[in-house]
Amino acid sequence: MKLALPTLALALAASTSAQYYNQSKPFHLVVVSENKTIDGDTLSACHTGAAIESLCLSKQPSSSKPTPITPATFYFNTSNSAITPNDTRGVTGIVTYVLRTNLPTPESLDLYINPTSDVALPLLWPGDTMATTMNFDNQNLLNIQGYVDDTVSPPVARDNQAYYRWYSCSTYWQGYQYVTLAWKLGKGNPQNPSCVKIDVKRVWI
Repeated sequence: MKLALPTLALALAASTSAQYYNQSKPFHLVVVSENKTIDGDTLSACHTGAAIESLCLSKQPSSSKPTPITPATFYFNTSNSAITPNDTRGVTGIVTYVLRTNLPTPESLDLYINPTSDVALPLLWPGDTMATTMNFDNQNLLNIQGYVDDTVSPPVARDNQAYYRWYSCSTYWQGYQYVTLAWKLGKGNPQNPSCVKIDVKRVWI
């Protein structure tokens, strides 16, 4: 069903102003890929800075993580005020994680964009002010949704779409090199030659 522009505007406004306090049960994030080397691997929280973590593949070695580590435990926080344009593609929320230190620190997943790359790096940041809204569809696959099509001129609003532009890539940020989850910005293949197409699946613990 096509949403009218006022409805889309309301959905966006509700999403951006929502307070994501409804926390799900814990889950792992599992890699789904035709590449058998990484298919079935999990995502871990890998230190990338002061209380900042990237989502690295648990079993994939790198200079900053030469040996396997345990998968991270994630949560999905939703809001009472968020509008769900399509139940099949999933309710909008934020992926969260608790950094276990002397003082446990709740963190939220956000896409860090490097202006010189077409690959965005998902990072966990303290609090919930830096968070990219995401969705899990009815197959528990993680997606990001949008309704603006700028592949035509002029850009147009259309039915809300779910995008699954996840990749596994060798990445470098703030001196740390891991094999991490990455998000392709726009259509086409990533400029990073190490990237492998994947999906990300929620598996309840």
